Amino acid sequence: MKKKELRKADFITSVLLLLFSAWIIIETLKMPMKDTFGGVQNVWYVSPALFPLIISIFIMILGVVLLIHSIKTGGAKYFLDNFSIRYRDISEKNIRFISILLALLSFVYLNIPRIDFFISIILFLTFFISVFYFDDKDLLKKLTLFYFTGSIIFIILFAFGISKVLNSYYKYSTDILSLFFYISYIIYNWIKVKNNYIYKKRLIVSLITALIVPLILCPTFRYFLLVPLPKEGLIIQMMHNIYYFLK
Repeated sequence: MKKKELRKADFITSVLLLLFSAWIIIETLKMPMKDTFGGVQNVWYVSPALFPLIISIFIMILGVVLLIHSIKTGGAKYFLDNFSIRYRDISEKNIRFISILLALLSFVYLNIPRIDFFISIILFLTFFISVFYFDDKDLLKKLTLFYFTGSIIFIILFAFGISKVLNSYYKYSTDILSLFFYISYIIYNWIKVKNNYIYKKRLIVSLITALIVPLILCPTFRYFLLVPLPKEGLIIQMMHNIYYFLK
């Protein structure tokens, strides 16, 4: 194996080690560090969480050391350059297929169970419509990569329990982050198409469509058909307040 391939493997391994150690630490912290059993108070240093916590910290340190080494020796750059080259060679048809798949998977398995239903719909529709509406290969790549990056961030938030910690301070924290991501996507989209009148017009139409659909769908199901929505968060709660105030 060539030296560059080895350094690239170091980079991938370091990222996996960091993710794995972070997951172990989060799961370990759910264990009681001290508790009372049969009237006897156990101290922290006999906790069952101590051993996996120490091991995971050492794994994380090793992952950080390996990551720094891979960056210094060019492994991270080599990995990103290879990824960029392969990504550039993907055809527009394949990019569109990947984008549609990403939109559907993130909507069904990531957003609907965890994010306010209204926000989930506008996120999905705004990205999904842009995939069909824009016929520029480079623009599709950039929008898909932006949405994919955001989805990965939310996967990390949910998988490692970070969202629960945030929601413990304010119960709609995840919804606020989702709205921030949605607004960021719109701003990024606008920056990319602002010099193209046709694409600007298409973006405005897609945003209006993505907003009108949940404004009709959510109240219809929730208040007329009396069907509970999958996740009733920040926006749905605001709808509740308006509905009961008017009623």
